Amino acid sequence: MLSKRKNVSRLQLLWPLAIGSAIASLTLLGSARADSDNITKTGQVNVPTVESACGTGFTETFFSFDISWIDPRLNTYLLADRSHGGASKGDALMIDINNPLAGPVYITPPASDPFAGIRCDANADFGGTNGAGRNELGGPNGVFTVKNGNGVGHPEAWLGDGPADFTVGQNNLASDYATDPCNSSVRVFDLTTRKQIDHINVGGCFRTDEGAYDPKDQIAVFANPSELPIPSPDAKHPLNDSPYVTFISTKPGHKILAQINFNGNNGTFLANGGIEQAVYSPDTGLFYIAIPGNSTAPKNGVVAVIDPRNPKDIHVVENFAMTDCSPNGAALGPDFELLLGCGAGPEQVIDIRTGDQVTGSPIVGTTGGCDEVAFNAGDNHFAGACTDANSPPTDNLDISDAKPPIALDQQINTHATGAHSVAADPDTVTYWMPMYGGLCGTNPTPPNQACIAIFGGGSNNGDDISMNAPKGKGK
Repeated sequence: MLSKRKNVSRLQLLWPLAIGSAIASLTLLGSARADSDNITKTGQVNVPTVESACGTGFTETFFSFDISWIDPRLNTYLLADRSHGGASKGDALMIDINNPLAGPVYITPPASDPFAGIRCDANADFGGTNGAGRNELGGPNGVFTVKNGNGVGHPEAWLGDGPADFTVGQNNLASDYATDPCNSSVRVFDLTTRKQIDHINVGGCFRTDEGAYDPKDQIAVFANPSELPIPSPDAKHPLNDSPYVTFISTKPGHKILAQINFNGNNGTFLANGGIEQAVYSPDTGLFYIAIPGNSTAPKNGVVAVIDPRNPKDIHVVENFAMTDCSPNGAALGPDFELLLGCGAGPEQVIDIRTGDQVTGSPIVGTTGGCDEVAFNAGDNHFAGACTDANSPPTDNLDISDAKPPIALDQQINTHATGAHSVAADPDTVTYWMPMYGGLCGTNPTPPNQACIAIFGGGSNNGDDISMNAPKGKGK
């Protein structure tokens, strides 16, 4: 079911339209050029650092986080934060966009039911050394907001979490994990009361990670990207041998509707390289999930297209094959565009109707190492949190025009370590990026401050604005 696509012009896709519509489109999609929009760091929200509990050699202070999210209707920034919440157990960090200087508010589950937090593990069979933190076991991870249809109920935050009651492995064997409960989960919080209202077990032996929300069908999807064969006496979790995704109704009761194992069968891609960022398109009614390359094609991943519209038959309908891109981040832009942040290779933009690359893709000047990406409808730009492949490596905020031909505008060096999370607010026309050190400080070699850095103040002189990329709340 792989669809190999070529680079096509936007105007080719518009050819069947009526002449009048085509002329209007030509006006909209006329020549655009890369430019410097002078986006700079305009502020920051400081967060406290914590001290690692992972033993010798890992006692330095740090800031551990994963996915960030902005809901412009709520004027709210959210971050999956593993560092805080008491004893490094994690929380959902929340900031009021209209009053960022008030600082963060931490949303935590009950003390008797904490997040996985930062997990220490010396099992080298699964990547741990000297008690280092195990990313595959920690949490929270992915985060997004949910508001069910008809305006009923309070807005909610949904987060992926690692398994509870994990037993640290010390013998470098997969069997060390055989008695673990395999209960990674999704947490649901009422954002009005900031209280946990559900803890949904999705059965993963490793972390439940990123997800997305379909408001029309009221369905959430979350990925378990790190599952692999573990000898276990527990036969209740047949999905654990390879990565999978879980579809959950966001209606009261939060019923698990389906779980799809990405093992190369039933139209799925063999995803033993993981499963990354997902998005939902209200225009097509489909989910699009970035899947990095697998063990046989590490640099050539796919975008899995999944139809959730029949809850009794949620299935993969197509896989868009990527070339020279192991996609991690995915962000839906205007005109059916999907930006892919590639771990290997430059960032790419495809048309979600066909899988074809949009004119200007791959984006010249971007060099890979990207994780989360975002789209800002306020200035019609894409953003990527990337560590480029230049020497020495540089952690960047990549800003690119979303109006074809797609082109890199700016590459802002954050001077931080491990850039991988970014969110965009269309109302303030800002970009929010968590980091440790780097631009959180004031000097070329800054102190070890942790912060959410805010970038904005750009002046695009209207060259990037498109009628198909509206500004304003809820866009």
